[in-house]
Amino acid sequence: MITFVIPMHEWTRQTKVCFARLYDQIGRNEIVVVADQCKLPELPVTVLQTPKRLYAAGSRNLGAKHATHDVIVFVDSDILLPELFVRHCENNYHKDQSEIFCFPMGREVTDSYTAGYKGMLELYSTHYLYAQPRDTIRQLQGYCCVITKKLLERTGQWVETRTMELEEYATNIHEAGVDIVLENTVVVKHYNNKGFDLFKNVFDRACIWTVKKLQGRVQWDGKHKDKKNAVASLFSLLLWPSLIDPIVFLSWLVIHKLIHYDWLKFIFNRNNFARYISYAFIHVLYLNCIALGAITGWLTNRIKSSKL
Repeated sequence: MITFVIPMHEWTRQTKVCFARLYDQIGRNEIVVVADQCKLPELPVTVLQTPKRLYAAGSRNLGAKHATHDVIVFVDSDILLPELFVRHCENNYHKDQSEIFCFPMGREVTDSYTAGYKGMLELYSTHYLYAQPRDTIRQLQGYCCVITKKLLERTGQWVETRTMELEEYATNIHEAGVDIVLENTVVVKHYNNKGFDLFKNVFDRACIWTVKKLQGRVQWDGKHKDKKNAVASLFSLLLWPSLIDPIVFLSWLVIHKLIHYDWLKFIFNRNNFARYISYAFIHVLYLNCIALGAITGWLTNRIKSSKL
């Protein structure tokens, strides 16, 4: 038997669809919905109200405390699960497992360009960089993962830090000697951030991640977050001054395409030309936001250090 914990900060058409997909296949298993300071309709499952805004990490911790069963599956409210997902969990996971299993993203559910770009990025970072089924990873894909009460106790609870709970908790997991496995045999779908929210979210994450990296609280991921990507993000800012001279711009463009050759080839092969051009442009803005967030995080850490 399994407890499925769903952190939820709002009830929308998308969350209704995602909840129904899980509920329709739940069987004798348990669903615990954690309403993070939001109003929900009557649901035929256990619903917990948070005492204050806890965000995703704190909501997961609260839901885990009220879980009836030893195996816990955390599923974010904007995750659309495949059919027979519950049966897969029943057949493959047990209370004595020694690893945490995460499920990779498939394509974005909607047709939005910004959300579609994020969906392609998630598909790339989980299926292209980690091509082997059940590949061991360093970064926790926390939006949909399987853990047990024993492992949760061994690794500590989710770190209640806004936007950075996955990376910091992943560091704690590895320090506890527990492996994180990407369950590439199953793919889930995601209602991603759209429009301005996509860029705001990545700026916030880059800022906070940089501060924590400088403090030694998070680690580089060998395939996903590495120093090469950090340098490439900073290089993306050179686009804007390069526009003053065509030769300089062409030089920047060639170097940019060489740095991101694998990624650009990946999206080119999976999209029509118009969507590829849109994704390529969004990618530059996305990298700009990472770079600006990292610079902001570096300045924030320097200011804090100077006051000590």
